[in-house]
Amino acid sequence: MSGLSPPHPGQRTLAAWVGYDMALHGYALMIPAVGYALYFTSVVAAGEARASLLWSIAVAIPLVVSGLLAPLLGALADARGRHRALLIVATLACAVATAALAIPGQGAVGAAITTFTLAHLAFLLAGSLYNAYLPKLSNEGNVARISGLGWGLSYFGSIACLILCLPFVAGGIVPGEEGRYAIAFVVTAAFVAVVGLPAAFALPATQPEGAGRGNPYRRIADSVRGWRGRLQIPRFLFGYYLINDAVVTVVYFTGIFLRDTCGLSVQQVLWHSLAFQLIAIPATLAFGWLGDRWGQQRALLLSLAIWAVVLLLMAFANGPRAPLAGRASSAVGPLLFGVVATLAGSQRVAMASLAIFLTVGGWLLLSVRLQRAVPDDGVSRAA
Repeated sequence: MSGLSPPHPGQRTLAAWVGYDMALHGYALMIPAVGYALYFTSVVAAGEARASLLWSIAVAIPLVVSGLLAPLLGALADARGRHRALLIVATLACAVATAALAIPGQGAVGAAITTFTLAHLAFLLAGSLYNAYLPKLSNEGNVARISGLGWGLSYFGSIACLILCLPFVAGGIVPGEEGRYAIAFVVTAAFVAVVGLPAAFALPATQPEGAGRGNPYRRIADSVRGWRGRLQIPRFLFGYYLINDAVVTVVYFTGIFLRDTCGLSVQQVLWHSLAFQLIAIPATLAFGWLGDRWGQQRALLLSLAIWAVVLLLMAFANGPRAPLAGRASSAVGPLLFGVVATLAGSQRVAMASLAIFLTVGGWLLLSVRLQRAVPDDGVSRAA
């Protein structure tokens, strides 16, 4: 999505951009990461021997559909200058579908997956429209720092949403009182609407580019054909794809892993999640600074090394003291996790398998030569 003007950020635009990310993070924590993930496997799919596999299917469907729709949505937003309008529509759709997650109860697996697909698809498409504003707010010299600032501060949205939901989820999922826990999904929907909609309205309108750019899928095919003799591009994209698979899977399955494998109660998982958010704020800001200071490639490789260590420690640690402080933001990873966990009968094996994704992805990125994004103004040498 490129129909945005050159980067001249104002404080109002930057504040709106960060504010919208807070709404996204509130949803991300309380629905796919922890709140609804635990509810789906404990209530909706209760008694199902393959609850984890069903959850992996539930999260894979919107990921695949959003991947197919995103180019078309981007082309429409670019051609008509409708980034803000489409973002508002996606936000409303996400809020309505999120509230509806409280309806499907035990055994209603099909209805729950359908409702979650609608909510999460709207969330993913809203995220792609939101990310299209980053070029307006940054330039080559500060893109990592501004992105890290938005991502880091947005964890306050996760914390705020969790605190609002605590009266309904702090007691865990009590048999016979599942409806009380499910009220948290309505609260999350309200949070998305109340925080996200004003932020979306405050973002600047975009200018139409016209309809002369052609079919977006044909442009993608043309780009792929243009990679002949330029193997750096597919190597980078495949490395990113593997890393993204691993990170997305950790986000969607850590709550379930902490409960089922590490033996934490729902309350303990929620409190651990709150701790993760608090730790993630300074960590994300620091890596955004490192991205501009060191170069994004080296900062990314350092973060991958940390991720690999965390995954392996989670896979081999035992007991309720096992979790470490690690959290981040594709369909193959969640599906692979669900299949491996089901076939092996162990979520530890599935978690350890994600380290392979990170290792191969990191090796591919290490082999790619990227141009340094920071202008050579003497600052880097002085450091």
